[in-house]
This record gives sequence, structure tokens and C-alpha cells, in this order.
Amino acid sequence: MPLNRLVALLTPVFALAAGACATWLAEHFPGVTIPEDTLQEIFIAGAVAVLAPALHWLHGWQKFEAREAVAVVAAQASDDATAAVAPQPDLGEDEDEDEDWDIDFDDADEDATLALEAGDEQPAGVA
Repeated sequence: MPLNRLVALLTPVFALAAGACATWLAEHFPGVTIPEDTLQEIFIAGAVAVLAPALHWLHGWQKFEAREAVAVVAAQASDDATAAVAPQPDLGEDEDEDEDWDIDFDDADEDATLALEAGDEQPAGVA
């Protein structure tokens, strides 16, 4: 069970226990005389003393969860953007593609020689 649910479930139990302990201490603490009509106020004060920190903690937990949700959405958006931009790796499916880029320089020399023999000063594309 997540911690926030445990706190939410146990907070009323601890508030009642704190109120009961405060009332018992007010009645039985030596040297203190408290009128019977103020015991209800002491019970409420003891319960509120436990409720306030628990509610504050739960509020902070909700803020934390909201920040975590925003961080997860931002991370997913970043991952999606990176995946869309990142180049796909070559898996080597067709190794014959490399042969298309092979240049045979011997054929190029023969073309230049033929062009010069035909009377051109320089073959096309040669500076």
C-alpha cells in the first residue's frame, strides 16, 4: 500500500487516540485540576494537533505527485522528440548498396584518354 494511502487511512485513528490521550492526561495528571466541561475542548485540541501535520503532509505529497507527473510527461515528450530526430542505424540488410559507391578509376582514365584523342582539349568536368 502506498504511503499516502496509509497516512490517509490511519490519520483519523491517530487523531482519536491523541484526543483520548490528551483527555486522559488532563484528568489524571497530578497537580492539575481541570473542570469537567473543558475536557471536550482538550479532546478536540489533541485531535487537531494530530490532524494538522497529517493534512500538511498529504498536501505536500499531492504536490510531489503533480511534479512527478509533469516530469514523466516531459521525459516522454523528450524521448519521442529524440526518437523522431535520431537517425536509424544501418542494420546491414543490403550489403550490395556499398558496391554502388565503388568508383572504378581505370574506366575514368580511359574516358579522358578517348576524349583527348577525339580532339577535345580537356575532357568535360576536368579543370
